Amino acid sequence: MLNMLRTMLQKSYNRINKRSGKYFISHSYKDVQVRDNIIKKLPSGMEPFIFPPINAKPDEFVSSHLIEAILSCDGLIYLRGGHSEKSFWVAFERDYALRIGMPVYAADPNTLKIELDKSQSLDLAIFSTYSSKDRTQINKITEYLSSQRYFDVWIDVEKLLPGQDWFSEIKNGLDQTVRRGGYTVVFWSKNLGNTGRYSYQGIKNNHVLVALLDNTPLPKDLANVEPIVQLYEDASLTSIHRLDNLVVNLYWLIYRNSKSIDL
Repeated sequence: MLNMLRTMLQKSYNRINKRSGKYFISHSYKDVQVRDNIIKKLPSGMEPFIFPPINAKPDEFVSSHLIEAILSCDGLIYLRGGHSEKSFWVAFERDYALRIGMPVYAADPNTLKIELDKSQSLDLAIFSTYSSKDRTQINKITEYLSSQRYFDVWIDVEKLLPGQDWFSEIKNGLDQTVRRGGYTVVFWSKNLGNTGRYSYQGIKNNHVLVALLDNTPLPKDLANVEPIVQLYEDASLTSIHRLDNLVVNLYWLIYRNSKSIDL
């Protein structure tokens, strides 16, 4: 009797939370038939939105238009199982929708049932290393990563207490980022090159991304790090597009190291 009551309450809860509006359908295009079957079963008032196929790899794709499309919707429905289960883009879209508090639903490919999703978003831990002369620019970049794209960015020692050592606190910040599966972003510039303090030795599994603040050539120990993201402007992309190029690369790297993926 108790189990029956719980089932009835859960069904009622799911019905109540299936709001009317436009819903982003997150899926792998290899699961297009399942997607179409799900769309046919959508409750009245839930309008599907299909984003065009993404043919670029995550490290070649700028996420701004994709994020704008998600923000234009009232909720998101993603496909469980199949190719969608291993799709980076499905994980990216679901994760972003969860972070902004959007209602997210999971669609079962076999039963075609749509249920409120209760999964957790990725732990987006970032440790930043840079020259103090670039602090103003770094503050703007990391503020964007934190407030607009929901990364947890370690940028500096906020306050040293009596007996605390500056170097030890930095090491602790780095160690915590590594334990959480995060990444170190080396914000490379002429200023950082002049300090000689850009070493990332000791970071486990080489969890490093290089972000270029200017066109200063990289030293040998950073030249082979992949990916490398260009943040300084030229004629090809705007500054926001470059920041979202950094965003999608970081999502991709963290997700790739936590799941098996199908791009």
